[in-house]
Amino acid sequence: MWINKSIRLMQKNLDADRSNNSGTLRQSLGQNFNDAVDEKGGIISGLISAVDYWYYVDEGRKPGKYPPYTNEREGILHWVLTKIPKRPDITDQSLAFLIARKIAKKGTKPTYFASEVLTEQAIDQLNEEIAETLAQDIANQFEE
Repeated sequence: MWINKSIRLMQKNLDADRSNNSGTLRQSLGQNFNDAVDEKGGIISGLISAVDYWYYVDEGRKPGKYPPYTNEREGILHWVLTKIPKRPDITDQSLAFLIARKIAKKGTKPTYFASEVLTEQAIDQLNEEIAETLAQDIANQFEE
C-alpha cells in the first residue's frame, strides 16, 4: 500500500542521511506502519504520524531561536542522555544547552527525508492507484 511504502522510504532516507541519531524519529514513523490505513463506511483514510520535531529534521531549522533542550523525555537533553557517554568535565544539562545554543546561532541543515517522498508526483501516483482500484472494484461489482 502507498502509505506503508512511503513510510519505508522515509525511514530509508533517515538511515541513508545518518539523521536517525536516537532512532526515535524513525521508530515513530513505523508506529502505525501495519495499520496506517483505515477503511470505514467506504472511506479510506491514511495517517503517517511522527514525533513533533520531524519537521525540523526534514526542513531544517533557521538560526535565531533556541530549540527545546531541558526536557529529559524529548528534545536535545533526551538525545544527550541516550546517546552521549557521560563526561566528567560537563553536565548533561550544560551539554544540551551548548548544542541548543549552536542550533540557535547556526541553525540545522534540512534532510528532506519526508519532502523527497511526499511529492506532487507521489500524490499523483496515489490518485492513479486509487482510480485503478476503484475501477477494478466497480468492474467486479458488475461481474457478480
